[in-house]
Amino acid sequence: MAIVRDYVPSLPASAAPDQPAKRAHDSFPRLSLVPQIELVERAEDLDGADAVSVRGASVILQALSEFEGQTWQQRWQNAGCQDPGHDWKDRLGSPWQGIYLNRAAFESANGIADLIALDVIRPSYTWLRNARPRFHRIRLNRNPEFFTRMTEHGVSLKVRPSNFENGLNVVTKVLAHTGMPVQELRPEHLLGYREHQTGRGQKPDGLTYVWSMLKDLGIFDASTPGLLQTVAVKRPSVTEMVDSYGIRSQPVRDMMVRYLKIREPSVDYSTLRWMVYELVKNFWLDIEAHNPEANSLRVSFEEGRAWLNRFTDGPISTKHRTLFMVRGLYLDIASWATDDAYWAQWAAPSFLTREDTSGANKHKRRTQARIHQRIRDLSPLLPRLLTSTAHELKDAQALLAAGTAADQGQEFEHQGVTYRRQEMSRRTINAPRGSGRIWVVGGRFERRVDLTQLEDNCFWSWALINTLNETGVRIEELVEITTHAFSIYRLPETGEALPLLQIVPSKTDRERILLISPELAHVFALVKRRISNADGRVPLAVRYDGAERVYSPPLPHLFQLRTGSERRTMSPTWVRIAIKDAINRSGLKDENGDHYKFTPHDFRRLFATSALSAGLPIHILAKLMGHQNISTTQGYAAIHDEETLRHFRSFLDRRRALRPSDDYLEPTEADISEFHEHFKKRKVELGSCGRAYGTPCIHEHACIRCPMLRPDPSQRPRLEELVEALKDRKTEAEERGWLGELEGIEISLNAARDKLKQMRSQVSLGIPAFPPP
Repeated sequence: MAIVRDYVPSLPASAAPDQPAKRAHDSFPRLSLVPQIELVERAEDLDGADAVSVRGASVILQALSEFEGQTWQQRWQNAGCQDPGHDWKDRLGSPWQGIYLNRAAFESANGIADLIALDVIRPSYTWLRNARPRFHRIRLNRNPEFFTRMTEHGVSLKVRPSNFENGLNVVTKVLAHTGMPVQELRPEHLLGYREHQTGRGQKPDGLTYVWSMLKDLGIFDASTPGLLQTVAVKRPSVTEMVDSYGIRSQPVRDMMVRYLKIREPSVDYSTLRWMVYELVKNFWLDIEAHNPEANSLRVSFEEGRAWLNRFTDGPISTKHRTLFMVRGLYLDIASWATDDAYWAQWAAPSFLTREDTSGANKHKRRTQARIHQRIRDLSPLLPRLLTSTAHELKDAQALLAAGTAADQGQEFEHQGVTYRRQEMSRRTINAPRGSGRIWVVGGRFERRVDLTQLEDNCFWSWALINTLNETGVRIEELVEITTHAFSIYRLPETGEALPLLQIVPSKTDRERILLISPELAHVFALVKRRISNADGRVPLAVRYDGAERVYSPPLPHLFQLRTGSERRTMSPTWVRIAIKDAINRSGLKDENGDHYKFTPHDFRRLFATSALSAGLPIHILAKLMGHQNISTTQGYAAIHDEETLRHFRSFLDRRRALRPSDDYLEPTEADISEFHEHFKKRKVELGSCGRAYGTPCIHEHACIRCPMLRPDPSQRPRLEELVEALKDRKTEAEERGWLGELEGIEISLNAARDKLKQMRSQVSLGIPAFPPP
């Protein structure tokens, strides 16, 4: 598949604010003019000061005094110590020459750390990286209260020790380099450090945590955007994208820019990028390469066919998309030419005919048939996958609880298997104790495993799979779900509360409302409980829109993760990986021994297939799935055409018999009453019927056998009585030889047992507190 280039990136939005940080660094350090004697006295008063550190500071100052400069910082730079690393002591004239090596190392390391902490010298980031001074000593005498708060913050959020340690080093380096008091740190100071790291080809590890931590502690303003938003590359405009390909003909270049700008409002940004790629790269640049004098769209038939032959030569799976876009370019211009004189000069006959794109339908039918067969293969596996994710989540939670109860280094037993909780030693004295993660070895694990992460992965796999299975939403709609999408509709007569889920417009810009089933409400309740703060509120998170290439404002998204102390929504890639890992853990394999592959869109197709098979009218399913026409919905369902036509024809018959003339009018009181009556009729002996509005019972009121029955746990004694009665009827049928009756009793008995099992497995839903409609 062709890769669309990212074009020439613009400067990050953070480039301009970097100037204040440079001005702060250009000023000399706070104590850079203080005499040597006074600085030595200040060094004696520092925390942790001893004869070694004081002597080291005195030796460094005495050596620097031999160099020219009005301040200690100027002498430090004139001595050539600003950029070198471990050999900086030699640049001072080797003041420790002839002294015992360990003594020289201790004196120089402690002395330079104390001078940096006093803001006598501000080294460069290069020096801080190469010399590796004693950062813990700098923190001991430079805003120690802040670093105590930072440690408490990292412990409270259970930040990984490695991430926290990197964050400590980042803050220490920024304070040492800029000399700024911690309360005066601004985003541009951190961006200066990031620029240094990225300039040398390194990732600024720990910077994301530091950025969000400074916001949490109130040093950065709460309105400060996240680090990723701040450094995000500006989205290139149509002009920039077209110019990146270097079209020779200026008139054609101007025409392409104007055409694409007209089309821009009607498509998302990713589609716009593809249009630029197809029209400019695949089409016009090839025309120019073979005809450098080309200056208009009036391409001769022979030249156009030559381009077509060159383009279609070889296995290009997306060639039909290019042909459609090129043909659409000619047809759009021909249509606009009647109203705009500018386009009249560009109107030209298209060398592409309808037959050139006719192969797209054949390719589409083949693809659809392949997908339908895939859904038929995956459909029997879906119940096993749902059961597997539920069981592995319970097992991971039980194992985590057992590991948490055990002390570090202690062995414990879980389900007859012995594990040992690994004792985690602190990597450095700066890492916070008790990061809250449980590591175990032994048992079914070949190597040490982070049980905290394992349980988290199992939970999100379970939540994602169940949400996709219950709603049939697209993956981009899934990650956009917020707590604002929940509402409650109460029936006027009975007061029954119906929880509703609003799906925001995405692909087709069609908003829709889904009824939240009890199973889905249970999933959402557990998700909200997991991500909520101590006060019960869902934290705000920023979502990156991959189609529009922009960041959304902070919203209470349900499917969000913590990165350091920053909240981010799950990306579609993360969702796919979580589903893939769940399938691998479930052990579902095909006849070749390979793991089955479930994509998020497979659940959408399985949802459509299951709904149509259960008797849901296709026009209602189209509304639930956000499709603009029924043919799209029919293509999603992997069922036989005659079954689809049968359901659709029965729907038309019912529609004509009920109210053919008032179908699209404003609902009357009778219509509203009929709507309410439907929900009243859903209440049956053993629970409630889940059939859609406007549909009759397709199982002839055999509720025990019906998969649409949602059993009520309070009716469990009554169902147990029915099970016993069915057993008695089965015994009588066996005694009297009623073999035909025996088969039906066996089906009803198995269905009743399944319903009884569902009642026993139901738990308290803990439905979230929905905002008022």
